[in-house]
Amino acid sequence: MIEIAYLREDGVLKTMPQEVQEKIKETLQILDSEYGYNRDKYKDNGGYVIVVDKQEDFRQIKKKTYIDCNTVIAEYVDKIVCSNSEVYTNSLILCNNDYAISLIIPLELTPENLRNYIID
Repeated sequence: MIEIAYLREDGVLKTMPQEVQEKIKETLQILDSEYGYNRDKYKDNGGYVIVVDKQEDFRQIKKKTYIDCNTVIAEYVDKIVCSNSEVYTNSLILCNNDYAISLIIPLELTPENLRNYIID
């Protein structure tokens, strides 16, 4: 699992497909410009991005953020289709009116609850 809150941390994304990197950077750019690049990702307004690598990450997410991906109500879920044929989902979870977590998940790991939000 990767947690990333600031555009300056984008080096941790180098192994990810370009399309996923671009989507995450777009989100981070908005967070930095609207909420500040020196904000505390856990205490201040804004939020951050979580990249899921494996099934066990969902337990960590639930423990750390109290988000149960099997029952959460997402604001939206987008598909990220990559040129290398990989598919990811980008799920925006609003925690309050000024704090959100974006979950980037390989499609094969995306819980059914979140898959149901995808409009093809």
